[in-house]
Amino acid sequence: MPRIAAGIFICLLAAIPSEAGLKVYYIRHAEFGHNLRKQYENVPKEHWPSYVGDSNAVTPKGKEQIEAATGKLKGYKFDFIACSPIYRCRQTILPYLCDTRQTAEIWPELAEFNGEVVPSFFNGTLPAPAKNLLRGDRVGLPDDEKQFFFLRPGGEHLLKAAPKEDLPQRASDIKAALQNVVTLLRQRFGGTEKSILLSGHGTNGRALLQMILPKNRWPEKISIVNTGIWMVEELPDGTFALRMLNDRPAIEVKAAK
Repeated sequence: MPRIAAGIFICLLAAIPSEAGLKVYYIRHAEFGHNLRKQYENVPKEHWPSYVGDSNAVTPKGKEQIEAATGKLKGYKFDFIACSPIYRCRQTILPYLCDTRQTAEIWPELAEFNGEVVPSFFNGTLPAPAKNLLRGDRVGLPDDEKQFFFLRPGGEHLLKAAPKEDLPQRASDIKAALQNVVTLLRQRFGGTEKSILLSGHGTNGRALLQMILPKNRWPEKISIVNTGIWMVEELPDGTFALRMLNDRPAIEVKAAK
Protein backbone atom coordinates (compact mmCIF):
# COMPACT_ATOMS: atom_id res chain seq x y z
CA MET A 1 0.00 0.00 0.00
CA PRO A 2 1.45 3.45 -0.91
CA ARG A 3 2.80 5.38 2.08
CA ILE A 4 0.27 8.22 1.78
CA ALA A 5 -2.69 5.85 1.36
CA ALA A 6 -1.50 3.77 4.31
CA GLY A 7 -1.30 6.91 6.43
CA ILE A 8 -4.85 7.91 5.53
CA PHE A 9 -6.09 4.39 6.29
CA ILE A 10 -4.46 4.42 9.74
CA CYS A 11 -6.09 7.78 10.46
CA LEU A 12 -9.47 6.34 9.50
CA LEU A 13 -8.93 3.40 11.81
CA ALA A 14 -8.17 5.79 14.65
CA ALA A 15 -11.51 7.50 14.01
CA ILE A 16 -13.52 4.29 14.47
CA PRO A 17 -15.11 4.27 17.95
CA SER A 18 -14.43 1.21 20.05
CA GLU A 19 -16.32 -0.47 22.89
CA ALA A 20 -13.65 -3.20 23.26
CA GLY A 21 -16.20 -5.86 22.34
CA LEU A 22 -16.14 -8.66 19.76
CA LYS A 23 -15.26 -7.25 16.35
CA VAL A 24 -16.37 -9.00 13.15
CA TYR A 25 -14.72 -7.88 9.92
CA TYR A 26 -16.01 -8.94 6.49
CA ILE A 27 -13.97 -8.48 3.32
CA ARG A 28 -15.48 -8.94 -0.13
CA HIS A 29 -13.37 -10.76 -2.71
CA ALA A 30 -11.34 -8.90 -5.33
CA GLU A 31 -12.60 -8.22 -8.85
CA PHE A 32 -12.93 -11.37 -10.95
CA GLY A 33 -14.13 -11.74 -14.52
CA HIS A 34 -17.81 -12.23 -13.70
CA ASN A 35 -17.91 -8.78 -12.10
CA LEU A 36 -17.32 -7.24 -15.54
CA ARG A 37 -20.08 -9.04 -17.42
CA LYS A 38 -22.49 -6.08 -17.27
CA GLN A 39 -19.73 -3.69 -18.32
CA TYR A 40 -19.19 -5.73 -21.49
CA GLU A 41 -22.81 -6.66 -22.25
CA ASN A 42 -22.87 -4.41 -25.35
CA VAL A 43 -19.47 -5.57 -26.60
CA PRO A 44 -19.29 -8.58 -28.96
CA LYS A 45 -17.89 -11.57 -27.10
CA GLU A 46 -15.07 -11.98 -29.61
CA HIS A 47 -13.73 -8.67 -28.30
CA TRP A 48 -13.93 -9.60 -24.63
CA PRO A 49 -10.66 -10.03 -22.70
CA SER A 50 -10.23 -13.69 -21.80
CA TYR A 51 -11.12 -13.13 -18.15
CA VAL A 52 -14.48 -11.38 -18.69
CA GLY A 53 -17.38 -13.49 -17.43
CA ASP A 54 -15.09 -16.03 -15.72
CA SER A 55 -15.71 -16.16 -11.98
CA ASN A 56 -12.42 -18.02 -11.51
CA ALA A 57 -10.27 -15.52 -13.43
CA VAL A 58 -8.91 -12.53 -11.55
CA THR A 59 -8.81 -9.32 -13.56
CA PRO A 60 -5.76 -7.02 -13.78
CA LYS A 61 -7.55 -4.65 -11.42
CA GLY A 62 -8.36 -7.57 -9.14
CA LYS A 63 -4.67 -8.47 -8.87
CA GLU A 64 -3.93 -4.92 -7.74
CA GLN A 65 -6.79 -5.11 -5.26
CA ILE A 66 -5.46 -8.34 -3.76
CA GLU A 67 -2.02 -6.81 -3.31
CA ALA A 68 -3.53 -3.73 -1.65
CA ALA A 69 -5.85 -5.83 0.50
CA THR A 70 -2.92 -7.93 1.72
CA GLY A 71 -1.26 -4.78 3.01
CA LYS A 72 -4.52 -3.47 4.42
CA LEU A 73 -5.25 -6.63 6.37
CA LYS A 74 -1.80 -6.54 7.91
CA GLY A 75 -2.99 -3.46 9.76
CA TYR A 76 -5.15 -5.72 11.92
CA LYS A 77 -4.58 -8.64 14.26
CA PHE A 78 -7.19 -11.35 13.83
CA ASP A 79 -7.85 -14.09 16.35
CA PHE A 80 -9.76 -16.23 13.86
CA ILE A 81 -10.39 -16.22 10.11
CA ALA A 82 -13.20 -17.92 8.18
CA CYS A 83 -13.59 -17.99 4.42
CA SER A 84 -16.18 -18.81 1.78
CA PRO A 85 -15.35 -22.11 0.03
CA ILE A 86 -15.39 -20.31 -3.33
CA TYR A 87 -12.09 -19.89 -5.19
CA ARG A 88 -12.19 -16.09 -5.59
CA CYS A 89 -12.59 -15.57 -1.83
CA ARG A 90 -9.78 -17.95 -0.99
CA GLN A 91 -7.50 -16.29 -3.52
CA THR A 92 -8.26 -12.84 -2.16
CA ILE A 93 -6.90 -13.63 1.31
CA LEU A 94 -4.38 -16.33 0.39
CA PRO A 95 -1.39 -13.93 0.02
CA TYR A 96 -2.28 -12.45 3.42
CA LEU A 97 -2.40 -15.91 4.99
CA CYS A 98 0.92 -16.80 3.36
CA ASP A 99 2.66 -13.63 4.52
CA THR A 100 1.35 -13.82 8.09
CA ARG A 101 1.49 -17.63 8.42
CA GLN A 102 -2.15 -17.91 9.40
CA THR A 103 -4.93 -20.31 8.46
CA ALA A 104 -8.61 -19.88 7.65
CA GLU A 105 -11.51 -22.23 8.34
CA ILE A 106 -13.91 -22.84 5.45
CA TRP A 107 -17.51 -21.88 6.25
CA PRO A 108 -19.88 -23.06 3.47
CA GLU A 109 -22.53 -20.59 4.67
CA LEU A 110 -20.36 -17.72 3.39
CA ALA A 111 -20.77 -18.80 -0.24
CA GLU A 112 -22.56 -16.43 -2.63
CA PHE A 113 -26.23 -16.63 -3.66
CA ASN A 114 -28.64 -14.72 -5.88
CA GLY A 115 -29.84 -11.49 -4.30
CA GLU A 116 -33.48 -11.97 -5.32
CA VAL A 117 -34.11 -13.94 -2.12
CA VAL A 118 -32.91 -11.22 0.28
CA PRO A 119 -36.14 -9.15 0.51
CA SER A 120 -37.96 -12.30 1.62
CA PHE A 121 -35.64 -12.59 4.63
CA PHE A 122 -37.28 -9.63 6.33
CA ASN A 123 -40.79 -9.50 4.85
CA GLY A 124 -43.50 -12.04 5.53
CA THR A 125 -43.42 -15.60 6.80
CA LEU A 126 -41.13 -18.24 5.32
CA PRO A 127 -41.48 -22.03 5.47
CA ALA A 128 -39.21 -23.98 7.78
CA PRO A 129 -35.70 -24.46 6.35
CA ALA A 130 -34.41 -27.84 5.29
CA LYS A 131 -33.06 -29.88 8.19
CA ASN A 132 -29.73 -30.55 6.50
CA LEU A 133 -28.57 -27.48 4.59
CA LEU A 134 -24.96 -28.56 4.09
CA ARG A 135 -25.71 -31.54 1.87
CA GLY A 136 -24.09 -30.37 -1.37
CA ASP A 137 -20.82 -31.54 -2.86
CA ARG A 138 -17.88 -31.98 -0.52
CA VAL A 139 -15.71 -28.89 -0.33
CA GLY A 140 -12.54 -29.43 -2.31
CA LEU A 141 -9.22 -27.75 -1.62
CA PRO A 142 -6.18 -27.90 -3.91
CA ASP A 143 -3.12 -29.51 -2.32
CA ASP A 144 -1.19 -26.25 -2.39
CA GLU A 145 -3.91 -24.52 -0.31
CA LYS A 146 -4.37 -27.17 2.36
CA GLN A 147 -1.73 -25.63 4.61
CA PHE A 148 -3.72 -22.39 4.68
CA PHE A 149 -7.37 -23.54 4.66
CA PHE A 150 -9.12 -26.28 6.63
CA LEU A 151 -12.68 -27.60 6.78
CA ARG A 152 -14.93 -26.96 9.76
CA PRO A 153 -16.14 -30.16 11.42
CA GLY A 154 -19.72 -30.55 10.24
CA GLY A 155 -19.13 -28.05 7.44
CA GLU A 156 -17.37 -30.30 4.95
CA HIS A 157 -20.11 -29.96 2.33
CA LEU A 158 -21.44 -27.03 0.32
CA LEU A 159 -24.77 -25.38 1.04
CA LYS A 160 -27.60 -26.82 -1.04
CA ALA A 161 -30.67 -24.58 -0.92
CA ALA A 162 -34.00 -25.21 -2.63
CA PRO A 163 -34.06 -24.45 -6.38
CA LYS A 164 -34.78 -20.93 -7.67
CA GLU A 165 -38.25 -22.01 -8.77
CA ASP A 166 -39.25 -22.40 -5.10
CA LEU A 167 -38.32 -18.90 -3.97
CA PRO A 168 -39.88 -19.00 -0.46
CA GLN A 169 -38.13 -22.27 0.43
CA ARG A 170 -34.86 -21.11 -1.12
CA ALA A 171 -35.05 -17.86 0.86
CA SER A 172 -35.73 -19.82 4.05
CA ASP A 173 -32.76 -22.13 3.47
CA ILE A 174 -30.32 -19.32 2.71
CA LYS A 175 -31.56 -17.20 5.60
CA ALA A 176 -31.03 -20.16 7.94
CA ALA A 177 -27.49 -20.57 6.61
CA LEU A 178 -26.72 -16.92 7.37
CA GLN A 179 -28.29 -17.26 10.80
CA ASN A 180 -25.90 -20.14 11.39
CA VAL A 181 -22.98 -17.79 10.72
CA VAL A 182 -24.32 -15.40 13.36
CA THR A 183 -24.85 -18.30 15.77
CA LEU A 184 -21.31 -19.59 15.23
CA LEU A 185 -19.89 -16.13 15.89
CA ARG A 186 -21.88 -15.72 19.08
CA GLN A 187 -21.24 -19.24 20.40
CA ARG A 188 -17.52 -19.19 19.72
CA PHE A 189 -16.62 -15.58 20.37
CA GLY A 190 -19.57 -13.65 21.84
CA GLY A 191 -18.74 -11.61 24.92
CA THR A 192 -15.01 -11.57 24.13
CA GLU A 193 -12.72 -8.88 22.77
CA LYS A 194 -11.56 -11.02 19.85
CA SER A 195 -11.29 -9.85 16.25
CA ILE A 196 -12.72 -12.15 13.58
CA LEU A 197 -12.23 -11.90 9.81
CA LEU A 198 -14.75 -13.33 7.33
CA SER A 199 -13.88 -13.52 3.63
CA GLY A 200 -16.94 -13.58 1.40
CA HIS A 201 -19.00 -12.00 -1.36
CA GLY A 202 -21.11 -8.99 -2.21
CA THR A 203 -24.66 -10.25 -1.74
CA ASN A 204 -23.70 -12.59 1.09
CA GLY A 205 -21.90 -9.77 2.88
CA ARG A 206 -24.80 -7.34 2.53
CA ALA A 207 -27.38 -9.83 3.75
CA LEU A 208 -25.22 -11.02 6.64
CA LEU A 209 -24.72 -7.44 7.80
CA GLN A 210 -28.49 -7.00 7.88
CA MET A 211 -28.83 -10.25 9.84
CA ILE A 212 -26.30 -9.12 12.43
CA LEU A 213 -27.48 -5.55 12.93
CA PRO A 214 -30.80 -4.50 14.47
CA LYS A 215 -32.95 -3.02 11.71
CA ASN A 216 -32.79 0.47 13.20
CA ARG A 217 -28.99 0.35 12.77
CA TRP A 218 -28.95 -0.61 9.10
CA PRO A 219 -27.11 1.91 6.93
CA GLU A 220 -29.29 3.62 4.34
CA LYS A 221 -27.46 1.82 1.54
CA ILE A 222 -25.36 -1.31 1.79
CA SER A 223 -23.04 -1.77 -1.16
CA ILE A 224 -19.72 -3.51 -0.68
CA VAL A 225 -16.98 -2.74 -3.19
CA ASN A 226 -14.44 -5.37 -4.18
CA THR A 227 -12.03 -5.89 -1.24
CA GLY A 228 -14.11 -3.42 0.78
CA ILE A 229 -14.39 -4.21 4.50
CA TRP A 230 -17.26 -3.75 6.89
CA MET A 231 -16.90 -4.22 10.62
CA VAL A 232 -19.40 -4.55 13.44
CA GLU A 233 -18.68 -4.52 17.15
CA GLU A 234 -20.59 -6.23 19.92
CA LEU A 235 -22.02 -3.90 22.55
CA PRO A 236 -22.44 -4.72 26.26
CA ASP A 237 -26.11 -5.59 25.69
CA GLY A 238 -25.14 -8.27 23.14
CA THR A 239 -26.32 -6.36 20.07
CA PHE A 240 -23.96 -5.16 17.34
CA ALA A 241 -23.18 -1.71 16.02
CA LEU A 242 -21.73 -0.88 12.62
CA ARG A 243 -18.26 0.60 12.93
CA MET A 244 -16.98 0.53 9.36
CA LEU A 245 -18.32 0.13 5.82
CA ASN A 246 -16.07 -0.03 2.74
CA ASP A 247 -13.08 0.86 4.94
CA ARG A 248 -14.72 4.10 6.11
CA PRO A 249 -15.72 4.76 9.72
CA ALA A 250 -19.43 4.25 10.22
CA ILE A 251 -19.73 7.77 11.60
CA GLU A 252 -19.41 8.82 7.94
CA VAL A 253 -22.15 6.38 6.87
CA LYS A 254 -25.71 7.72 6.87
CA ALA A 255 -28.02 5.46 8.84
CA ALA A 256 -31.42 4.41 7.53
CA LYS A 257 -34.40 6.45 8.75
